[in-house]
Amino acid sequence: MKKNPTKKFALIGLPGSGKSTFASKLGKILDIPVHHLDTHMFEPDGKKKDKQEFIEIQKAILNEESWIIEGCSFSTFEMRFAKADILIYFHFSRILCFSRLFKRIFNYKKAFGGLRVITWEILKYTWNFDKEKRARIEELRSKYPQTKFLIFKNQKEADLFLKSIAL
Repeated sequence: MKKNPTKKFALIGLPGSGKSTFASKLGKILDIPVHHLDTHMFEPDGKKKDKQEFIEIQKAILNEESWIIEGCSFSTFEMRFAKADILIYFHFSRILCFSRLFKRIFNYKKAFGGLRVITWEILKYTWNFDKEKRARIEELRSKYPQTKFLIFKNQKEADLFLKSIAL
C-alpha cells in the first residue's frame, strides 16, 4: 500500500456536488475519519445547533491527527482551510447539482445528515454559490498557501483523483 502523508482534507462545493459521497470513499481508501458538517450543525430534528457548540466540535475535529471534513459552513470555513493539507473545491455545474439535489430527496441517506426537502433558499444558495463565495475562497487561498488547493469541475476529475489515491 502506498504511504500517503496527506492526512487532512477539507471538501467544499455546491450542494449536490457529491462531497459527502466522495468524502466517504476517500475515507475508506485512506482509512481516515470522515466528518459531515451537516451532522454536527443540525440536531436530529433539523434544527441548527448552537453556533458556539458547532465551533467547538470543529475545533476538536481539527486537532485530530487525520480527518476529512466535508461541508460548506462558510462561517467556520477559515478554520478548516488553515489546518487542511488539501482543500478540494467541487465546482460542478449548477444544473448537475440541482438534479442531484432532487434525486437525493428520494434517496435520502441519514448517515450524511443531509437534505430532506428542497427549499427556495437551497436552490438560491446553489445557484449563487460561486458568485457569492469565490472572493472569500480566493482570499483564503492566498492567506494559506501551504494548503494544496484542487478544483474538480466534473465527476470524472473526482473519480480520477480517488483512483490515483487508491493506487
